[in-house]
Amino acid sequence: MILKHINDIASICAGHGIDTAVVSPGSRSAPLSLAFNQHPGIDVKVIADERSAAFIAMGIAQQQKKPVALICTSGSAIYNYAPAIAEAYYQEIPLLVLSADRPPEWTNQYDGQTIQQSGIFGKHVKASFDLPVDVSHPDALWHTNRTINEAIIEAVGSPNGPVHVNVPLREPFYPEENEKLEFSEVRIIENLEAEKQISEPNWTALLDEWNNANKPVIILGQIEPNNELTETLNSLVDKTNVIIISDIIGNQYRVKGAIQHQDAFLQGLKDSDIDKLVPDLLITVGKSLISKNLKLFLRNSPPETHWHIHPSDRINDTLKHLTRHISMNSISFFRSLESRLSPEKRINPVFNQQWLSLEKTAKENSSSFLERCSFGEFQATYSCLKTLPDNSQLHLANSMSVRYANLIGIEGDKHIEIFVNRGTSGIDGSNSTAVGATLAQNKLVTLITGDMAFFYDRNAFWHGFDLSNLRIIILNNHGGGIFRMIKGPKNQPDYEKLFETEQKLTAENTCRDFGFEYHPCHEAQDLNHVLRDFFNVSDQCKVLEVFSDSKTNEQILKEFKSQVLH
Repeated sequence: MILKHINDIASICAGHGIDTAVVSPGSRSAPLSLAFNQHPGIDVKVIADERSAAFIAMGIAQQQKKPVALICTSGSAIYNYAPAIAEAYYQEIPLLVLSADRPPEWTNQYDGQTIQQSGIFGKHVKASFDLPVDVSHPDALWHTNRTINEAIIEAVGSPNGPVHVNVPLREPFYPEENEKLEFSEVRIIENLEAEKQISEPNWTALLDEWNNANKPVIILGQIEPNNELTETLNSLVDKTNVIIISDIIGNQYRVKGAIQHQDAFLQGLKDSDIDKLVPDLLITVGKSLISKNLKLFLRNSPPETHWHIHPSDRINDTLKHLTRHISMNSISFFRSLESRLSPEKRINPVFNQQWLSLEKTAKENSSSFLERCSFGEFQATYSCLKTLPDNSQLHLANSMSVRYANLIGIEGDKHIEIFVNRGTSGIDGSNSTAVGATLAQNKLVTLITGDMAFFYDRNAFWHGFDLSNLRIIILNNHGGGIFRMIKGPKNQPDYEKLFETEQKLTAENTCRDFGFEYHPCHEAQDLNHVLRDFFNVSDQCKVLEVFSDSKTNEQILKEFKSQVLH
């Protein structure tokens, strides 16, 4: 049994620089698994649970900034990839999904592990391909080579994203005894993607809009850490004094004068004060925004002009007032913009000071409040963020973890890389993505998560890989506490049954199962004691579980909102 076209898939991947594959065990996928595992240029990581495997692969690809091959068997296995595939699509992370399949004539014939796999991810992949099942003709090998090359090129094209290749296989697909897999030289198709540029007439139009604006604002949505972007924005601030607003997931808290506490202070302002903050030119960069108050402010207070900078043909109009979509790398754009701007043209100082004054007040009042408020998950998050080691990574689960962190912000003297699954904003896969990041690089990774997200994704740890660089902080309020913060759910008579999802688990047994160091905390004194050594070098993963009461957490957040500007 020689399946040359399958062995060629591994060789083509290696030729494109793909050096990691995440494989879930299965029989139909054996030819793929064997080929990737025996290829000298590819490191195979075996993860039994396909849902976790896909998020782990996404976490690795996020760090490596190149595709990871993701391999599973036929049937329902591939459907378990769906949450991570959707997340990767909206986060624009490249994945090459290779699903083994039964031959097409067996679809819908009640044969085991056979479902309709062709195009299974619909619009949540950049492209979907089916390989030929009959490879006896030389053209079938050419077809396979062309398809895999095209799939990888598509995954890394702007914007990056997942691509699915369905691979039907006939039996037999196990090597004969003493049969060795061979990898021959394969054709690699190289794609040279030219950087997009703005024509000079269009630059003239943009500069006219900039020069006519007295109150420009730049807002940064989700962007992966990028020191070059930070330096570029700092240079622009020096020249123009422009206001820059960054959610925590914008990773630009080190930009001079960056506004980080907008979600805290925008909610409590009078209409007359809100009017003073409205930009006449809005420039947005990146993907999603966490700050609901910022989104509502801009949707309800439209700027005269709104540019969105993103190297993609997808139109993003989340603030409802887009006037220009500029498909260009943001660093190149801001460098070109700055080089064309006159040093005499600076931002209205009154407008600038209004933003900076609110930021200063909100930051000071937030810190003061969190130092003295009752102990709960909000104060615990504050204490943990303060003690994060320099040059480390912070991963945040969805629901309250990321919202608390966004209200608190990161101090600018540290270098912290921040990652959150805000593509679909689900709680599934938070553990697994952090695990993938831990496996992909040597920095310390800290995950702050809620109890529901943590327990939902425990199979992230169901393997034997080294996680000694991983630290997990669980905010355990024994249920879906975020719904208590939302007016709609908490006012329902069925709230506790349908929304809060009470659960009585702790992480102690999970830590025992996987050999993690476990630290429970019930009050501030416990937490501060554990944090003194929590981030130190260890030979095992460490878990800190902070217990709190959901009603107390709700009251603390109410007090915070009422006091942050007073």
